[in-house]
Amino acid sequence: MIMVRKVVFSGLMLLFTGILVVLTGCGKRGPKLADVSGKVTLDGQPLAKVIVTFVPIGGGVSSSGVTDEAGRFSLACSLGRGALVGQHRVYVQSQAAGPEDVVIPDEDPPDYRPDPYASLRAPPFVEKIPARYNTNTEVVREVRPGTNVIDLELTSRP
Repeated sequence: MIMVRKVVFSGLMLLFTGILVVLTGCGKRGPKLADVSGKVTLDGQPLAKVIVTFVPIGGGVSSSGVTDEAGRFSLACSLGRGALVGQHRVYVQSQAAGPEDVVIPDEDPPDYRPDPYASLRAPPFVEKIPARYNTNTEVVREVRPGTNVIDLELTSRP
């Protein structure tokens, strides 16, 4: 009787393992990503420190990157490096000045007094890139399987 139980148990374990392998499959699952890089220019000049975002038109995870001093970017998303394969609406936005852009003196002048309302008088952020490339974007690009080089040549005039 104990021998029969061992054989039945072993058979059930083998069957369970087989079902588990079939259900989980093999290889990579999930959406297909493709490498995307490129260069962003405005009126022929490279745009540094701008955010490039690709949003899939059919839905899914968006990808983004920030340009370097030469205007080059590469995209990544929460799923890894690259962007989903398919049609994307493309947004290009500049960034507000960050702490690295602010000059801080070594020491305060002797008559310095903190101004609690200084931040309220800060100049508002003004987007330097035309709205047709960000809030009202007209740009659509296709990401194909493999490696994609997608240059974005923007113009300040319509």
